[in-house]
Amino acid sequence: MRCKNCGSENDDNLYICQNCGSPLYDEDEQNTGAEEGTMVFNAQSGETSNNAHPPVPPTDDEAEKKKKQQLTVIAVLSVILIVIIAVIIAFAAGSKKGKDAVTTAPLTTDISTTVLTTEKETTTEKETTTESTTESTTESTTQEVKYFTVTLDVNDDGGSVSGDGKYELGENATVEAYPIDGYSFDGWYQNNKKISSKTKYTFTVTSDVTLKAIFTYNDEDVTDGSIDGDDGGNLG
Repeated sequence: MRCKNCGSENDDNLYICQNCGSPLYDEDEQNTGAEEGTMVFNAQSGETSNNAHPPVPPTDDEAEKKKKQQLTVIAVLSVILIVIIAVIIAFAAGSKKGKDAVTTAPLTTDISTTVLTTEKETTTEKETTTESTTESTTESTTQEVKYFTVTLDVNDDGGSVSGDGKYELGENATVEAYPIDGYSFDGWYQNNKKISSKTKYTFTVTSDVTLKAIFTYNDEDVTDGSIDGDDGGNLG
């Protein structure tokens, strides 16, 4: 066998060149020669050996064992896959339930808030109505009609008077003096000041009033010849 590298001749049963140590066969030829029991020369040791290793066919037990291992791996992977799917489904269901709870809670809160607000508004309206009624009652009480007293007095037994009593604020009061025989009416006095000389006197009541009728004695025993009249006025 000629070496393709250095051109030296070698025995046909050699695999490596004795001169340069280069392979005498290609890779395909090497595999074929090894399977057929080709002798291989080792350049370092200078020895030739048979490099053939015939394949050993697997036994039935080994094939069955390998098959069982494959089935076991497939079963384990299936169980793991089922567990992962179950966890994903449970997580999705829990997330949906939590989301529904969160969505429902604000609605309940809004309803409760609306009810409380309505009750508060109703209470406020009631309180406002009560306050208005109280204010109206207070105003009515404040605006009650006021009455004043008209008091009449005489200086002696020269006559009599009428018209005293209680009068409403702003009401007209009429007082009148009646002299007896031998006396004449001098006039109506308030705080020692003459305010009218008429026997019949009308005025508007604005406060409590005290009037005094003055009668004078006539020496000639002549009755008062004055004409009754109403001069009007305001006393307060």
